[in-house]
Amino acid sequence: MLHVSHESLPDWRVEKSAITALKLGYRVSFAGKPGNNTNRTKFAKIYEIEWNSKARLGIPYYWQRVKRQVQKILKQESPDIVHSHNLYSAKLISELGVPFVFDDHEYWSVSSKILLEMDYQPFHSSIRTQSKIKPEISKISIKRSMNRIRRRLIDRHAIRLWTAWEKELISIAPVIVVSETIAKDYLRHRNARSFLVPNYPILSEVEALGSPTYQTQVDCIYSGGDGNDKVMYPQRRMDGLFELFENDKRFPLTIAGWSDSSFSNLRFLGFLSRPEMFTEMSRHTVGLLPWKKHWAHYYTNPNKPYEYAHAGLAVACTSSILPVIDSLQGCCVMFDDYPDLVNKLDYLQQHPEELNNLRKRTRELAREKLTWEKHENQIISAYKAC
Repeated sequence: MLHVSHESLPDWRVEKSAITALKLGYRVSFAGKPGNNTNRTKFAKIYEIEWNSKARLGIPYYWQRVKRQVQKILKQESPDIVHSHNLYSAKLISELGVPFVFDDHEYWSVSSKILLEMDYQPFHSSIRTQSKIKPEISKISIKRSMNRIRRRLIDRHAIRLWTAWEKELISIAPVIVVSETIAKDYLRHRNARSFLVPNYPILSEVEALGSPTYQTQVDCIYSGGDGNDKVMYPQRRMDGLFELFENDKRFPLTIAGWSDSSFSNLRFLGFLSRPEMFTEMSRHTVGLLPWKKHWAHYYTNPNKPYEYAHAGLAVACTSSILPVIDSLQGCCVMFDDYPDLVNKLDYLQQHPEELNNLRKRTRELAREKLTWEKHENQIISAYKAC
């Protein structure tokens, strides 16, 4: 089994898939961009591929250069199956005549439209800088205007190209998706063979977590690396959230994933390993998924709410993120906007028994249904369908 990606390790979804393949008796290798490959003992061999933006746009010279690298790896590995973890690697593998599955966990035809949406935002900054932007910065120079026009042309090309690639791939290979809403979308394509594998934790990393301890305080945590992103993705907007918690001291907020010294009343922890993350989560009572409403949420199914659930937290989620709400089966505090979020947190603060009962029900649901192992049979079926 060869796992191929245009990204680097560590990548927990890739590694969980590798663990599943090892259970099936496969020898497992990985090929992707150079990264932190230490302690990646799941893989018998790790190969480096020099992906770049021009290759991802299918520009022939750069595409062929990556293709030659992968051909060399295939010659050395002779895999029975290639597990392609994104659109680019799947398209490339499809040209090389080996059995493969397409792990479409980004739903690229939708993701590419988000790129174009970002181009039309007046100014899109990172979380780290957005609160510091002054109005006069909105005057865009001629050079920036030209760069934006160029970016729009590239993104329009990407939308056409990636949508065509995805449509082709789902008609010729088994495709793994992360949400039921994406699977339903694929039903429109008569030849699509989709297999649902959500971003749930693997049992071995959560089975030692104990039952949630009784707490009367609403104590929130947000987990993610958003603050390290160069731009704010529109489907992950949280502008105003931190200022809200900075000024309303009733509900402490901890952010795990990056650091920011701009706020005095928020607690930033920086990057945490996965064991450290679960330990930290279990100290809190509410896990936030506070992205502002966006049309792409219909397909969005991130891993953080399920990590919250296993750590014994009540999950507070924007009401537009349907795959998460459906997965949590009533164990979810839904809110429409930030004033509504404050009202829901205030209610939980006034009803500690209800908060703790919700935390227990959420963890029980997570342990019973929201683990990677519950969907491993879907991966196995996808491999058999090659």
